[in-house]
Amino acid sequence: MFGLFKKKKNSFLSPMNGKAVSIKEVPDETFSSEMLGKGVAVIPSDGLVTSPANGKVTMVFETLHALSILADTGEEILIHIGLDTVKMNGEGFSSFVKAGDIVRAKDPLILADLEKIKAAGFNPVTIMLVCNSADFKSVESITDISVTNDNEILVVIPN
Repeated sequence: MFGLFKKKKNSFLSPMNGKAVSIKEVPDETFSSEMLGKGVAVIPSDGLVTSPANGKVTMVFETLHALSILADTGEEILIHIGLDTVKMNGEGFSSFVKAGDIVRAKDPLILADLEKIKAAGFNPVTIMLVCNSADFKSVESITDISVTNDNEILVVIPN
């Protein structure tokens, strides 16, 4: 009976090992201003990107620096690896998935060579956004903690 008053929430795991930080700290206004959606950032400690939720891969960018997933709960999730890494033209990235693939939380998505990204002069910070944030009551991030792909770092409250 007491469970009737609990808020339903959808939680998303960290897509990478590292440190979760506020998206507002990302040195790229496109992300920090949340114009593409609310989310969280991870300063990665290794290059394996895993699925934050169960869902369907809707797009893998040709340059492999980003992909999107439609979560089973309706969130449109964008994972963007590094800043300006589109300029690497796929160099240093390999994908385990393609558009249309069904994924489960923690499934491998992309492997990014962090050393190659840094050597090319790019910041490897990885952003995870809910592109359709306006469709939900709130999108809250859990930040300033060390994370693995077992840690929830984004909580979405449905309307």
